[in-house]
Amino acid sequence: MAPFKAIAVDMDGTFLDDQKNYDKELFAYLLTKMNEQGIHFIVASGNQYERLRLDFVEHYQDLAFVAENGAYLIDRTQAVLTQALDLDVIKQVVTFKQAYPELHLAACGVKAAYIPHDEETDFVEGMKYYCPKHELIESLEKLPGDAYLKLTAGMRAEDTKPLLAALQAEFGQVLKITSSGFGSIDLMKKGVNKAQGLDLMLKRWNLGHDDLIAFGDGGNDIEMLTHAKYGYAMENGDPKVKAIADYIAPANNEAGVLQVLKGYLE
Repeated sequence: MAPFKAIAVDMDGTFLDDQKNYDKELFAYLLTKMNEQGIHFIVASGNQYERLRLDFVEHYQDLAFVAENGAYLIDRTQAVLTQALDLDVIKQVVTFKQAYPELHLAACGVKAAYIPHDEETDFVEGMKYYCPKHELIESLEKLPGDAYLKLTAGMRAEDTKPLLAALQAEFGQVLKITSSGFGSIDLMKKGVNKAQGLDLMLKRWNLGHDDLIAFGDGGNDIEMLTHAKYGYAMENGDPKVKAIADYIAPANNEAGVLQVLKGYLE
């Protein structure tokens, strides 16, 4: 028997290879093993739930999701918790953006992600992929009625650190601000992160962090990896993430997550 009762995996750079694929046949085999041993599989990602559902289109009804970096929790298609941003804070961030033309911004709600139609083309196309449920709107100053889970900011890779520092200085007291990779920053309600979302999900099943194994590669995975009893950073991961992890898994392009899980489950 595996020494854990719940598995949490990040997606991009962790579970998915660089072509956004994974070994579906091996996953289906291992999912059967998980079910036989009473183990929960949790997709813990900054991505929109609809993107994650499509990634696991054959199995999503049997999985749990800590989506939007912990702001939206789903257990076997049932929405468990929504942790929304204050609209006044969103307005402040939109105003802040005006001084930073290199910063591109979209608002991610439960119903859809809302993207200004005049934003940079690469940012808009990237948002469309990661948020299959999306709407192009005139401006973030006139948002449709929705519960807003996070703001996603895009920028050139070399601008990530200075923009992250500027956002932290301005909003660090009221928002959780994290980089999900070079060229991307997420802003969420204070206190929201993957570890917090996972903790709420584990309590739902009468489990704790000692029952959890987790896999990640980026800065938004650090809380999750340190929270889990078995925290695996990917070989291809950020050096800061690898430094805090208990273990190192083979790279995402080598199906590292599934390799490790196969060793435990068999």
